[in-house]
Amino acid sequence: MAMKIEEIKQQLEAFRESDAAHLTVKELLTTTSNIALPTMVQARAVLQMLAKNDLREQCNRITVPKGSGKVAYIQHLTAPGYDSWTPGSALSAADPTVASVYVTLAEFGKVTQIEDLLANTSAINFVDEVGRIHGDCVIQGIADKVIDATVAATGNAVSIGTKGDSTEASFTFTNVASAIGNIVTDGFTPDYAILPPDKGWTCFTTDYSITQFTGALADFMATGKIPKVMGLDWIAEPYFETAVGTLNGTDGEKYMYVGTKGKSTGWGELQANPNVQLYYVPKELCSYVVTNLSAGGCKLIDNATAVIKHAA
Repeated sequence: MAMKIEEIKQQLEAFRESDAAHLTVKELLTTTSNIALPTMVQARAVLQMLAKNDLREQCNRITVPKGSGKVAYIQHLTAPGYDSWTPGSALSAADPTVASVYVTLAEFGKVTQIEDLLANTSAINFVDEVGRIHGDCVIQGIADKVIDATVAATGNAVSIGTKGDSTEASFTFTNVASAIGNIVTDGFTPDYAILPPDKGWTCFTTDYSITQFTGALADFMATGKIPKVMGLDWIAEPYFETAVGTLNGTDGEKYMYVGTKGKSTGWGELQANPNVQLYYVPKELCSYVVTNLSAGGCKLIDNATAVIKHAA
């Protein structure tokens, strides 16, 4: 994130100590201090986002220049193999293959009507609550777009369950090892996994005693992340099922994916942090606060990803 957590906390603390913070939202909207409201909502939203899994960290992430339109292209190179030489012999260079994919930017976020009840709350409470809710909505949108784009990979698929049984299946470390092996065979080195929290718990407790993973499971329960297991960073994403749809044993439904950082998914954005704006609709005699991000995700290199899914 462009805004650092200490800077955000300092901004919010300075606002709490200002005269504007002691006004109601309605009073603040009718004074010259109203510019502070969207700025502080933005800061609180970003702070909320920093407390969540930001899946953009796993992507090949680019900032799209303003005026470029709604479609941005992301270039990528083939994964090179190593070379070896014999002293005295001429070196032979192999040019990498350059390819590109495009991502379509879209606006997403949250809009909240400032009704009488909200208008008469204190500015401090308004900033805390609206900023928190809007930050959650933006991070959910990011997760949805990144996961949707990545699980579209078809090159490496590991099937579990039985076709047509309409029963949600669970995967084990054996299935994850197969996913890793498929990616490595294609010349990439996978380094992370994205999965629903309940699926992760089942995987870790099916093949092994819980006591064998005491430290890792403690981290998993507290933060949703496990530092390294099987060479992967495991990220338990609460919005995984929101992105792929309700898991109910449908043929082909996605349960998890193993990816390669900077290779599996592309992400384009006009700005790193969400914009926050206030606007007034005269005919409604009402104000709105809008938090939005203009961005989008896309599948990058198909074989850099392996999806564990229900048999189809």
